Amino acid sequence: MTDVTSHFIQECRSFIKNGGISSNDGCIANSQPNFGMFEIDANEVDLYLRFNRSLSFNERLFLLIDRTGQKDSDVYKKARIDRRLFSKIRSNKRYIPCKKTVIALCLALNLNRDESDLLLASAGYSLSAADDFDLVIAFCIDKKVYDFFEINEVLFRLGFDVFE
Repeated sequence: MTDVTSHFIQECRSFIKNGGISSNDGCIANSQPNFGMFEIDANEVDLYLRFNRSLSFNERLFLLIDRTGQKDSDVYKKARIDRRLFSKIRSNKRYIPCKKTVIALCLALNLNRDESDLLLASAGYSLSAADDFDLVIAFCIDKKVYDFFEINEVLFRLGFDVFE
């Protein structure tokens, strides 16, 4: 367990101020050719979808839970999620919880940044470099701080709503 120090808070403020970009992060321009719809074959689209579709939120979440070897009850308790909500997530393959719930699941599963980004993306969310709350969460994940008491202390000291 890490103590939330003034240095940690200051480092987090700096991370937010810089938009979540470290000095060693580079920016690569995306240069993809532009195709008109008349140039794309419907069969190509079907093949593309079949081979490039990612896991759904439900599939990815329960794969991650299985990988950790945790029981569902341990995960939803650690994430501070109501049992009924977790049951809804488990039983309804198309259900997508709110972003804060998905973030709580990322933290409860101790996911690294890449795994968190994948789980969030599978629910249609992301940790935005334009949102200070998201930057605090990204900072904590990058620093491997997963304890809700510590994260809530950082959020509170920086003026954000805490996890319940």
